[in-house]
Amino acid sequence: MKNLQLLLTKPCTQQWSHIESADGNHHCSKCEKNIIDLSGKSDKELLLFFQNKKENVCGRVLASQLNRALILPSSRLNWQWLVPFALSAFIISPADAQNLKPVVLQSEQHPKSSSISSELSHYLPAPNTIITGKVVQNNNGNALVGVKIRKKGDEQVLAVTDSTGKFEFNIKDIDRLSKFIFSLNGFANVETDIHDKIVVKLATEQRIMLGGISIVSKNKTPLYYVMAGNKSCIIDPSKISEISPDWIERIEVLKDANTTAMYGAKGANGVILIEIKKAYKKKIKFSK
Repeated sequence: MKNLQLLLTKPCTQQWSHIESADGNHHCSKCEKNIIDLSGKSDKELLLFFQNKKENVCGRVLASQLNRALILPSSRLNWQWLVPFALSAFIISPADAQNLKPVVLQSEQHPKSSSISSELSHYLPAPNTIITGKVVQNNNGNALVGVKIRKKGDEQVLAVTDSTGKFEFNIKDIDRLSKFIFSLNGFANVETDIHDKIVVKLATEQRIMLGGISIVSKNKTPLYYVMAGNKSCIIDPSKISEISPDWIERIEVLKDANTTAMYGAKGANGVILIEIKKAYKKKIKFSK
């Protein structure tokens, strides 16, 4: 299979409705030719039409038939006529296919050439480009394996580096203007332009390890812990004056490592245990 394109050079100013006659034919007074409607032709039919034409013609085509590769049949055809082919047309959007305006196609006969392949490469550049390259570690140049390459904004992985850090993938010519992202766990992502034989250097991620986090309270007031039998509660220091000395069975001051272990950060400044006599335990509103 070969890929060729129909290329637009100059748009025709004639309107399709102006060149339609009552008998259904279309004749252009500007070029003095009958206009042939090619908008419904397949790629193969288009190629066969121009191969077999005997004289210059004008025709109507869709914009979707222009500036793209035409898929040719595998049988050998005489392609010399198509190499220098240029279009002189008024482009029609495929969305307007129901109300087609005239697209006039102008062609000229050229002498045949024996060097077809060189002419094809000049007029029809390859639509895709092969990109090769290598990814290494920035500080020692060691090859990095498993680096994933994506186009920015797209989650599709285009390539993954092999055991030598090398990669290869195809991109469209228009994508050469895009940014590409190289990513590997443990390394900072690199966003860069792309070109063939590129060498990308990845740096290891900078990580800061934090030790245990402790809370330092500026409040040096101890924790007041009131209990009576199997009931207990923490009381605000400002409420201590409301407890009558007659209610108190005993007072114990705790201040060591075990205190913090038992009461947490609240007991860092010490704990004052106040035990209430059973006869007065109803005087205290214990938490449930």
